[in-house]
Amino acid sequence: MDIMKMVNQAKDIIIKPKETMEKLKSVTVTTNNIVIYLAIIGLPTFLGIFLGYGFVGWGFYGGSIGYAFALGLITYILSIVGIIVFGFILNALAKNFKSKENKMQAMKLVSYAATPWLLLGIASIYPPIAIISLLGGLYGLYILYLGIPILMETPKDQQIPYFIIGLIIYIVIMGVIYWLVGWIWVQLVWGAYGGYVYWHP
Repeated sequence: MDIMKMVNQAKDIIIKPKETMEKLKSVTVTTNNIVIYLAIIGLPTFLGIFLGYGFVGWGFYGGSIGYAFALGLITYILSIVGIIVFGFILNALAKNFKSKENKMQAMKLVSYAATPWLLLGIASIYPPIAIISLLGGLYGLYILYLGIPILMETPKDQQIPYFIIGLIIYIVIMGVIYWLVGWIWVQLVWGAYGGYVYWHP
């Protein structure tokens, strides 16, 4: 596992996405490679949430290191799961848009598209700049749009419809993921603080 190679690859995807995806199109990868890539590139998201909630402070929960770690870990894991699920669905839709069905190419595409969003998750470390991660997500959509004809071999007349449907599905998946993050977070906090109140009136 060459971490620096992955970091440089992520940098190239952000700086020159089209050229990088054309270069990486013929590179053979496995599901394990994709998971490792996302795990490494997703670390800034985990660190941003952990440090932001645990040390810098986000309102009521600022300084609660245990909860910050839990929230960061849950968000980190479920975000990666959501990206992988999106890859499977994007691939399943390929034939509907006259594209080439290829699971690993679809996985590569969604991983590249998620790269700026995951990296800019470090912005959660400081509340006033947290919105920067949203900008990373928007740039990721641009990468997705660029990559559809390259990695999924989508004909020109099907690129926009494929992208739009993919975008809608991605929003739904991420909505579910963040609902789960919120729900699990509330259960953790409610259980801890509720128990504390119950035993310490």
